Amino acid sequence: MICLIVPAADMEPQAMAFKQKFYDAGEHVICGSYKLDQDRYSYADWLNILECNRSKETVNPKFGVSDTFLAENEDGNLVGIINIRYDLTPFYQDSGHIGYSVVPEQRRKGYATQMLQAALEMAKVHGLSRVKLVCQTANIASKRTIQACGGTLCRVFEKDGICKEEYQIIL
Repeated sequence: MICLIVPAADMEPQAMAFKQKFYDAGEHVICGSYKLDQDRYSYADWLNILECNRSKETVNPKFGVSDTFLAENEDGNLVGIINIRYDLTPFYQDSGHIGYSVVPEQRRKGYATQMLQAALEMAKVHGLSRVKLVCQTANIASKRTIQACGGTLCRVFEKDGICKEEYQIIL
């Protein structure tokens, strides 16, 4: 079973090792990590950004209020990361409310579905009645995760030369 946890200062070694697993697999974009994958930020800076994102008073209005969580499995290992955007600003119109990633070695174990289910509950608590999720058409695993959580296809589009699919989940 997955537990979503708020990243904290004392988790830096685990979070950096988690990030490195993506890099070691040749993946330098970690969906849902809200800038953890951008090496220009220190871990402390990243935590500060996440804290600012939680409040309308401190968030960059371009991005809107959001929460970012690390996902821990029953063994206490970090297996994923997820970002929930409660305000779908124009910047995120083609990205959706929720982004997530599972570390390469932990894929195909149902963690993404558990993470998304937990995020949908949080979105509901924050007053959302539906969420938009977007994935690359070629990302079969993400499509299956979204569909397993009730996602219905709304549109197919191309952005920056990449074919994507937009799904909607009614909460």
